[in-house]
Amino acid sequence: MTKRKIILLCACGVLLCIYIVQLAVALRSPIKNKTLNAELDKITIEHAGDALTLTKSGDDWLVGEHKYLANTHAVNAIVTAIKEVRIFGAVDKAGNEAVDERYEINAESAIVVTAYEQGSAKRTLIVGKTSATGAQSYMLLDGGKDIYLVSGRLRDTFDKSIDDMRSKSVYSLDASALSSIAQTMDGETIAIKKSGEPASWQATEGAPTVDSEKAASWASSLAVLNVNAWLEDDFMLPPVPVSVTVINAEDRLITVTVYTLDDGDEARYYGTCSETPYKFELSQYAAGKFMQASADLYRE
Repeated sequence: MTKRKIILLCACGVLLCIYIVQLAVALRSPIKNKTLNAELDKITIEHAGDALTLTKSGDDWLVGEHKYLANTHAVNAIVTAIKEVRIFGAVDKAGNEAVDERYEINAESAIVVTAYEQGSAKRTLIVGKTSATGAQSYMLLDGGKDIYLVSGRLRDTFDKSIDDMRSKSVYSLDASALSSIAQTMDGETIAIKKSGEPASWQATEGAPTVDSEKAASWASSLAVLNVNAWLEDDFMLPPVPVSVTVINAEDRLITVTVYTLDDGDEARYYGTCSETPYKFELSQYAAGKFMQASADLYRE
């Protein structure tokens, strides 16, 4: 047997020993799942002097003092992170100033999360820094002193502002429920309605004939309205809107008004809607749905 083969075999033996040791350690220190069985209805998140409160109302979660509708996906991520804590093991004890600062569980850096059910606190997490791997975090659980290494980038999950948590949805309709649409832009009104058997989109009486497929596609695009961002209450909209669109969906009238500032690449789009008291900013794409050129719907 050559010297090279002997070295390779020895190296394989060393690697096998390392694997066996790691396997034995893993068997002695399995991951512990700390599952919380509770119907959470309130969550508070405190960080660097700021506080965020989520409260449940029926099937919806609301955020902040104004009770804005919260983003469902963001809330679900927070609830899951609270209820399902995967612990790899304890790395140190809290209470020493240097240790607390090292893991960022001190008062200046930690994110404190408290989850409630019917007024009773069910779980408290003190979230420290993200580990060097970027896939785990350091945490104190339910008032304990053990500093745990746990699964997930929890600072990303919990370090949220009201704007981060607020739903960007103004309304979401079933497209088949829309029955008529009237849009006024540049002094011209496009008016279409669904009629006939089978039902199709047609121009209302006295309006130019429209292509039913193009009209149906436009109507479908108006069934959902999401915003780019919500505006401050004191934000001053331009004095004159670009377009006003009235949608009838199962006898529910929804009015969307669109405004613009500047033009070309610098154009910004803003809006109001009868479904919400809050002003909002729109993407160019979202605004464009409510700025339909009438010629694009005419039958060729």
